[in-house]
Amino acid sequence: MAVLQNSFSEDIPYGYAGMEADGELSNIITRTLEGDTACAFGRPVYRGTADKGVTLTVSAALMGFAIARKGLPVTSGRAADTFAPGDNVPIKERGKIWVTSAATTTDGAQVYVTSAGAVTSSSGGNTAATGWFFEDTLASAPGLVRIVRR
Repeated sequence: MAVLQNSFSEDIPYGYAGMEADGELSNIITRTLEGDTACAFGRPVYRGTADKGVTLTVSAALMGFAIARKGLPVTSGRAADTFAPGDNVPIKERGKIWVTSAATTTDGAQVYVTSAGAVTSSSGGNTAATGWFFEDTLASAPGLVRIVRR
């Protein structure tokens, strides 16, 4: 049998991309991932062309952020911590979630998304994730940070 993990950190991680940050009031929906590209946990997802579909196309209407789902198998078609095309993706439309930010952040700042789908605090040439704000200050990027929409 292959060894999946052979080293361990001394510190317990405080969160991971796509993890629901707490039990704060939230709204979660499920949509089917369209296209040929896998979706990482915690990534922003957008309205797809099919009924109840989502896409990774930043120019479409933001639906929310992909919630991590435990128990998804790692296969040749699915890397760890991702949804494969055709998977049902749980999406946090409102509430608090952990994401990976590509830039430093400050508490209360507007969340933006780059054309490649990365979360950032920089407005220059990026698309606002309307209603979403950073919940933490991140001094060194990239790194994990909580974002919230209330």
